[in-house]
Amino acid sequence: MRNLEKIIQLDIDYIKSFSDMEKYAAGILFYNQEMPTYYDANHAHIWQKIEQVDCFLMDIKKFYVSKGLIPRMYLYNVEENQQCIEKLHVHGFQYETFTDDIQCWNGEFVQLPINPAIDIERVTDSNVQEALAVEMSISTFGEPALIKEAFYKTYQSPHFTYYLLRVNGVACCTANIFVAGNQGRVESVATIESFRGRGLIGYLLRHIQQQSMKAGIENLWIMPISAPVARVYAKLNFKSVGSVTSIHAFTEGKSIKELRQG
Repeated sequence: MRNLEKIIQLDIDYIKSFSDMEKYAAGILFYNQEMPTYYDANHAHIWQKIEQVDCFLMDIKKFYVSKGLIPRMYLYNVEENQQCIEKLHVHGFQYETFTDDIQCWNGEFVQLPINPAIDIERVTDSNVQEALAVEMSISTFGEPALIKEAFYKTYQSPHFTYYLLRVNGVACCTANIFVAGNQGRVESVATIESFRGRGLIGYLLRHIQQQSMKAGIENLWIMPISAPVARVYAKLNFKSVGSVTSIHAFTEGKSIKELRQG
């Protein structure tokens, strides 16, 4: 996919905003010993072809175990790394396969009905507790204590801007945009269960689109976690630019699919 390099670089910038990192010949090893159960912060991301598979897998395990962390990694370039995939079980790894759609806003705004009950505001210290409460209501985001810790880590970063949507004054939706250079990515889109099905996310994402245009962001990306979610974003002019297949390998703990299922 022609945009793969942009997406990989944006992903690297995104993760290193809340993780430490060490470069490896085939990719990058991310870790955060202060948040050992925060999956996004503790993964190797490998996108080059692996030449010495056994040494590589032993290195990954040794690195994370030495830091008191569960060895986990995302392996891209699946076709070139079949030998590595075949040896995962031998080295004690379980794995799951994902094919993720990549969407990018086409720069056009969708016309939405005027709804005077809706207000959208930037999250600041004055309303941060309300935004946090929305995110903590989403079971698929993880354990409440972990959500809280990760939320504050990103909220305090200059690369993230959070937005809160209210209906008749009630905080019910949140999302944030991560910006690196002239690239942006929408993250942590959430709606309290009792407010779902009303199309509120459309108003929030259109607001983020408007803000990104004002900021001169060249591309606004989003990575839906399922086909139904992708269809929602497509209605808001986030158009598919391709897909990326990856292997998520881990030695213990829950899989990503289990986490997404809550």
